[in-house]
Amino acid sequence: MTAKTGFCLLAIILLLPFCKSSKITNAPKPPEDYSPANEQPLVSNIVVPVSVAVRDIALSLNRSLTGRALYEDLSYTDNGNDGLMLTIWKAQDISLFLSGNTIKYRVPLKLWMKKSLLVADAEAEAELALNMKTTFSIKEDWSLSTSTDVEYHEWLSKPKLKTGMGNISIETLANLALNQSKKTISQSLDRMVSQQISLKPYIQEVWSAIQEPILLDSTYRMWVKTTPTGIAMTPITTFNDVIRTKIAINCINDVTFGEKPRFRENSNLPNLLYITDANDEFHVRVATDVPFPEAERLAKGMMVGQVFESGKNKVKVEDIKLWGNNDRLVVNSKLSGSFNGNIYFIGRPEYNPQKNQIEVKDLDYHIDTRNFLHRTASWLFQGTIKNQMKKAMTFPLDEDINYLKTSVQETLNHYELSPGVLLTGVLDSVMVENTRVTPTSIRVSLFSKGRVNVDVKGL
Repeated sequence: MTAKTGFCLLAIILLLPFCKSSKITNAPKPPEDYSPANEQPLVSNIVVPVSVAVRDIALSLNRSLTGRALYEDLSYTDNGNDGLMLTIWKAQDISLFLSGNTIKYRVPLKLWMKKSLLVADAEAEAELALNMKTTFSIKEDWSLSTSTDVEYHEWLSKPKLKTGMGNISIETLANLALNQSKKTISQSLDRMVSQQISLKPYIQEVWSAIQEPILLDSTYRMWVKTTPTGIAMTPITTFNDVIRTKIAINCINDVTFGEKPRFRENSNLPNLLYITDANDEFHVRVATDVPFPEAERLAKGMMVGQVFESGKNKVKVEDIKLWGNNDRLVVNSKLSGSFNGNIYFIGRPEYNPQKNQIEVKDLDYHIDTRNFLHRTASWLFQGTIKNQMKKAMTFPLDEDINYLKTSVQETLNHYELSPGVLLTGVLDSVMVENTRVTPTSIRVSLFSKGRVNVDVKGL
């Protein structure tokens, strides 16, 4: 043996005890793997019955028509060179009535007329009430289509022509002028309504606004995200002076914990689809996620820093990492002390309806970890680390579900969507459908049922 070889052997012998005490070991790492099937989004169906009282339409209409001319013809050559000027104002409040699917209304008007005569021009004033009917519909592109007809008129104060020789009754002439102008007046009203009432900008604004994630609770960092995918409406009907319809919205709902969810946007407002009828109940499916970073944060709060002893051996939990292995959850525990390295637990997350929490059922050492520890540190089996890890791998949903139910019900008790538009309803139930592991989280699918209604007041 040479001197050099002897020196190396001596160095190895002297360093061997130190190497043994500081040896770093790792159990074989379970792979991160997920079910190949694509997860289908949980599509919800929300049906909102909408009722609008005719008196509220009348109030809105009277407000919008106050102080403006309903019809104005200031030329003798208009309407086939009729030699007549005519201006019409609203004299009194308009009253509305329902007849089947048609709105009938009585419009008291004040008229000013000026007629070109052979000798000179003459003016006349009068008041009358036009009895009209309007049928309306919402087109696929959300534009409003109206068709108005003047059924008949009645004079409140008969028209008289003002001349230098006195006032002369011109009721016959006025009737003729009105009969000739009915179609023009109707078209003018329809044009004014279509210009004043444009539904699409309001629907588009609501469509976009409801997609912004909402922070329900800052302590639990609980977010709700709604993405509408389609909208439909039943035909408009009338009953007891109330206009009724049902709006059905298809959407995807997500409830997540942790950071603000990524904004999944559907900016394309679809065309309106008419359906014959819709059930009054809403059915909402919600994907409630516990993201791995959030689950790790909760688990670390219970495990990191804890020391477990078995005889003369003891270990300290330094870190926790989570990932999925098909339908199971892998718990990577980094230890220091008598054992330096990583060991792995594995189990299947399930929802416990009695405790309203996610539990990792049958949590145990991964088989490769178990085989590894049998050879290197079997004393770890005698410790309480596994039992304590089971307790750490529980994620309470009781408060979250109750909070969700309470928050939704408080909203449904009285929620003003916009001035005069009131949402009310009842949340009947919230149930858990299933639990699964995704590439980013532990996901719980919730199913809720209830009823909602929208009343439109004071348009």
